[in-house]
Amino acid sequence: MYNSDGKEIYFVTGKNTLKTKNIQFNDNVSITIPFYRNLFHKLIPAPPAEIHFKAKAQIVSKQDEKAREVLKEIIEFEEKTGTTEESIWIKVTTGRKIATYGVGVKLLDMRKPEKARNIVEIN
Repeated sequence: MYNSDGKEIYFVTGKNTLKTKNIQFNDNVSITIPFYRNLFHKLIPAPPAEIHFKAKAQIVSKQDEKAREVLKEIIEFEEKTGTTEESIWIKVTTGRKIATYGVGVKLLDMRKPEKARNIVEIN
């Protein structure tokens, strides 16, 4: 489960997962976020649209005010299901470049990597 404030991404994961252990060892991460397929993807098979980027990950305290604000809905879900003690919170800060696949591309061009790929630079 993740959420963003538009600048950083916050996500929740298990305390003892391989993901957590890897981040504790090396804070350089790579993120891929696929966009859900719609009806047209069922009619015309094509890869899903995605964004990819390199980033820095940091484990943050559950007392962190900004994290609490961004993760509000997830916190409410954890409290409702009783899973708060089993998880940790991670803040991801992106680099300046984000690779996209299929973002802003016509569906029929999704099968043409030269048209579907793009690099976006963030200021």
